[in-house]
Amino acid sequence: MAAKAKSRLKGLFSVLGQACAILAITLALDYILLASVFSDWKRSWADAATAYTQAYVHAPWHHDLAPNQNSMRPWGKILYPFRTDRYGFRTGTCAPGEAEKGKPAIFAVGDSFTEGLGVPYEETFVGLMACQAIKEDKAAWDLGVMSFSPVIYYRKIRAAAEKLGIKPTEIYVFLDLSDITDEALVYRANEDGTIGVAPSHHWFDTGQFLLGNFATFRLFYNLWLDTPFGSAAPDESWRGRWSLDPKIMNEWGHRGLKLADKNMDKIVELCREWQCHLTLVVYPWPDNVRAGDRNGIQVTHWRQWAAKRGVSFVDGFAPFFREPPDVVVRKYFIAGDVHFSAEGHRLLFEEMKRLVRSF
Repeated sequence: MAAKAKSRLKGLFSVLGQACAILAITLALDYILLASVFSDWKRSWADAATAYTQAYVHAPWHHDLAPNQNSMRPWGKILYPFRTDRYGFRTGTCAPGEAEKGKPAIFAVGDSFTEGLGVPYEETFVGLMACQAIKEDKAAWDLGVMSFSPVIYYRKIRAAAEKLGIKPTEIYVFLDLSDITDEALVYRANEDGTIGVAPSHHWFDTGQFLLGNFATFRLFYNLWLDTPFGSAAPDESWRGRWSLDPKIMNEWGHRGLKLADKNMDKIVELCREWQCHLTLVVYPWPDNVRAGDRNGIQVTHWRQWAAKRGVSFVDGFAPFFREPPDVVVRKYFIAGDVHFSAEGHRLLFEEMKRLVRSF
């Protein structure tokens, strides 16, 4: 019996070895042929993975939007227009250009909500701010980029001022729930001033390399997108749960808030140096709405932080609690996602317009 079992196990390992060898040879040929014989085909791909890859570039602060982009970009099941100017700022109707550099400048900085994932620029809250700014003879620049957080905001603001050759008269920081997660778990400030990430957070680079260089991975990815439950938008809901889970709060939420405080203080000092006005805006995710988290830690902590530093504060949670939770989630958020729909962007903008003097 022992001899038979040993023989079967040896046969199994032999089959697995052959399968691994075949897979390795297939992937090697896939990579070589795609890089040489089918290089034109590779460059012409314009699906979700390619649009996603081309939209971002590496920067000293880890990543940024690529300049001069003009494509229809997928987000989940949504296809929306995506354009950036020569500086790498998202642009569209009402967005400022060279002619507006002489006007009082408003910098709006944040993460994917401020970039406006899944929504045309003109329907994002920054796009709406830009149109309102024109009426006041100002210019609103969108500095928002997916997965930014306070440790990057400070560097992005300085870099934007240098690129444009201007200093803003107003800065709006749209502080996302995921910013606390990024501060605690993802980003690290290096001694040379650049921003790196923790070893466990290189999924973006790895995933884009596989999709950009292997037809095999791209085939399975496209098949996944074609399924009813397939999506190019990852499930990011866990990144905001620190505010609702005391255990997570104790594990790293408090640390994330302290780091965010420290990096936000740098923006306060920068704004004092430039003699500009700073406004902090917070807003909820669907889980906060469902849980009735109207005055949770994201609101109370940052309201107190702003009051101590003389920073204007916009409680963007408030308008999302004026209707029943199921209505709010269905109406103001992209289905199955944490990001705002066009209606959600407008709701937050209208709240800002109501509370902020300049709007």
